[in-house]
Amino acid sequence: MSSTKILFTDLDGTLLNKERNISCKNRQTIEKALKQNHKIVIATGRPLPSVLHLVEDLGLTSKGCYAITYNGGLIYDCYNNEAIFKTTLALDYVRYILDQAQKSNIHCHTYSNNYVISEKKTKELETYCSRIKVPYEIVENITTYLAEEPVKTVMLDLAGRDRLSKIQAEMATWCSGKINCYFSSSNILEFGPLDATKGHAVKFLCNYLDIPIENSIAAGDEENDISMLQAAGVGAVMANASNEIKKYGDYVTQRNNNNDGIAEIIEKFLL
Repeated sequence: MSSTKILFTDLDGTLLNKERNISCKNRQTIEKALKQNHKIVIATGRPLPSVLHLVEDLGLTSKGCYAITYNGGLIYDCYNNEAIFKTTLALDYVRYILDQAQKSNIHCHTYSNNYVISEKKTKELETYCSRIKVPYEIVENITTYLAEEPVKTVMLDLAGRDRLSKIQAEMATWCSGKINCYFSSSNILEFGPLDATKGHAVKFLCNYLDIPIENSIAAGDEENDISMLQAAGVGAVMANASNEIKKYGDYVTQRNNNNDGIAEIIEKFLL
């Protein structure tokens, strides 16, 4: 197995271009890597239902294909159609996060197995669900409605990072030692279990597949990608990432997500 390499790629801002499509060049290069028996794993903050259609579109459904979803909260075997790792957020934590968002008049939602769940219909909710292609449900009380603990909770502000950064700072003491809180894009602040990180998922899958960690490459562009950039043998940061994120890369691409940056990474480190 030592000759097999494994690429963990983020979606938004990394594999996907600004139209949220996978370019022909990226697609062709992924197919070439798969034919050489390397592995391609999507590693995203998106919920599982949003990821499955992309997995099918890329042909990542054969034996040995996996997807990291919810920022590492759920790792999915795309061939056997089952979760091989899942961790959840306590419902009292979910309630606290929802209440803090409500106090600041910031949209907040969580997830069931098939839906985005919100207590209010907002422009943020409609924009988000349209983008990730997952339907939503509006319920009176999320924590009494949910039959089981969700994998993560999200705050979203279409105006950008400012108000979310403020609430992140205000909640830092409460979050410490309890849950993870980080940005997955400039307008999405994520809350998840401590062991739900992309970095943990990289280590878990390399061990699960018996692939040496030094044979792993992680590609990303945002704060929620830092843990996997640090965990993988090579951390490749996209050219479109901020300078703050680029500090965590062993390699920074010359091409951005709109110009086949993932193909560049695959050609350099896998083929």
